[in-house]
Amino acid sequence: MGLISAEVIETVRLRSDIVEVVSRYVQLKKKGKYFTGLCPFHQERTPSFTVTPDKQIFHCFGCNTGGNVFRFLMLKENLTFVEAISLLAQQAGIAIPSNGSPAEREKEHKRNRLRQINSLAMDYFFYMCQHHDAAAGARKYLADRGLSREILERFKVGYALPNWDSLLLFLKEKGYQAQEVAEVGLAIKTENGKYYDRFRQRVILPVWDATGRVVGFGGRVLDHSLPKYINTPETLLFSKGHLLYGLHLARGAIREKGFVIIMEGYMDVITAHRFGITNAVASLGTSLTREQGRLLMNYNRNIVIAYDADAAGVAATMRSLDLLQELGCLVRVVNIPDGKDPDEFLQKQGYQPWENLIDQSPSLIEYKLQQAVSKKQVRTVSDKLEIMQQVFPSLSAINSEVEVEENLKVMAGLLNLSPEAIAGEFKRHKANAGKKWTNSDNIVKTKHNTLSNIKKPDAREKAEAGLLRLIIEDPSLIETVIAKLGPEPFSSSNYHKLFQQVQKIFNKPDYQLAGLFNYLGDDEQTLLSYLLTLEIPGENREQMSEYVECISRCNRQERRTMLLQEISKAEKSGSHWHDLWNEYILLRGIAEAERLGDRERTAVLLQEYQQLIKIDTWKHPREGSDGS
Repeated sequence: MGLISAEVIETVRLRSDIVEVVSRYVQLKKKGKYFTGLCPFHQERTPSFTVTPDKQIFHCFGCNTGGNVFRFLMLKENLTFVEAISLLAQQAGIAIPSNGSPAEREKEHKRNRLRQINSLAMDYFFYMCQHHDAAAGARKYLADRGLSREILERFKVGYALPNWDSLLLFLKEKGYQAQEVAEVGLAIKTENGKYYDRFRQRVILPVWDATGRVVGFGGRVLDHSLPKYINTPETLLFSKGHLLYGLHLARGAIREKGFVIIMEGYMDVITAHRFGITNAVASLGTSLTREQGRLLMNYNRNIVIAYDADAAGVAATMRSLDLLQELGCLVRVVNIPDGKDPDEFLQKQGYQPWENLIDQSPSLIEYKLQQAVSKKQVRTVSDKLEIMQQVFPSLSAINSEVEVEENLKVMAGLLNLSPEAIAGEFKRHKANAGKKWTNSDNIVKTKHNTLSNIKKPDAREKAEAGLLRLIIEDPSLIETVIAKLGPEPFSSSNYHKLFQQVQKIFNKPDYQLAGLFNYLGDDEQTLLSYLLTLEIPGENREQMSEYVECISRCNRQERRTMLLQEISKAEKSGSHWHDLWNEYILLRGIAEAERLGDRERTAVLLQEYQQLIKIDTWKHPREGSDGS
């Protein structure tokens, strides 16, 4: 289990009640033995998210996500498995000793040194900015922007001296090699093997991950030279497309205010926080990535985009709209007047005018319409149809009929058409093209119609799900199941993988249902959480026999189908096929006896069948094999 022992993991899990942890993020309501709420991982209006206290698991029937308390925290806070355990351990007051292999300990030691370099560099840059004579220009620049000491300290805004090796010398005194400084992105190695500081004569802006650890830096010039900004390159700790600037400071405000504001740059966010707009983050550039979108969804799906109002900002906004809607977010767009960016607007206009912009921010559909109409004069029918086709795919993703109707009215007004004409074109669009977007709220209303809407399981799927659920609850059934159905009793590859994992670990002293998740990948965890929500009637071994009989019947039915194919091939090739025919006739007799409910004849024919083939039923090829 990596650097943390299974014993410690289980201790942390037992001390971390899943209802308590989930309740920090989701408003749960008691419903029988379950707790339900709106899923934090996809947009929905009817709760399909359940937490089961007695099994210490969660499962959403809408987005088909599930697991134990560790996986919930990993998804919600974008943490690794080890990070989730460490966080819960800290909250529970549990110390985590390191017992990994030498290689693992060395790798973690290296990461810790890189983190320490970043932390020391942040403090160094901040100190230089506050105290060094060479930073006088930087201090004046920051003061002119209205940034107080409190704001500078909150964001640890620093300054890199103009010297080529100031930071390298400082870190060398602290015991760090130039190669390590380069590895974390703070130094550059020349062709002749020399090292120099990456950041020089720039205002320095530390970048944190969601948990508040410094992972990289941005550097801004004080004049108009280019490049205006340089950033830490991709490193072991820094991946620009997976980070949102200021998120570690904005998380609480995002939950409190119920939405997040995405801006483009560092200074936009710093100025926003200066004016009390503390739910603002930046995408570290003009293009929002899918990973950043998913990271935002961990905190809130109500998103306001406030990119710069210049051409590049508008283009980035349009790309982000589509991406965020695909992910299931509810998106609005701030129209900043006169081509300004948030930083400039706030500095000149202040808090209340900004709040007015937020209140008046159009929806995704309205913004797209405004942009489409502003780009060209809309005169002909062809022009109007073109604009409709640009907007209809996004409109199709909206679940609320009221929202759709209101947006259609807005379109009608902008295009000078009747609402009925617009509605008719929209209806034809949906009929011809279907929905372009996945609408998460339409996926499910309850557990039961989720299963029926997606796919009704056949008899075999029901039996396999039930049998695997029984095995998970009572692994002592494994030996009997293998004796009756063989070492691969499940036709589903996912079921088989989970079955193999249970076989491997059920003899461990710490085997428990919720603990089983720690040994599984994401797909297997989701499958396990789903299976544990199934209600199994009757006694385990009695129910197991019914499931085994059902699977055996399905195996024989598949064998009959395969035999007919083999007989047909044999007839065409002139090969011997009479033994295949005898087996087929016997299998058909067994099926007929079962249909009539003649248990005695069924038992006799089954015994005769096993004597005929000289092997147990389960050893026959199942559907999908070559039959040889």
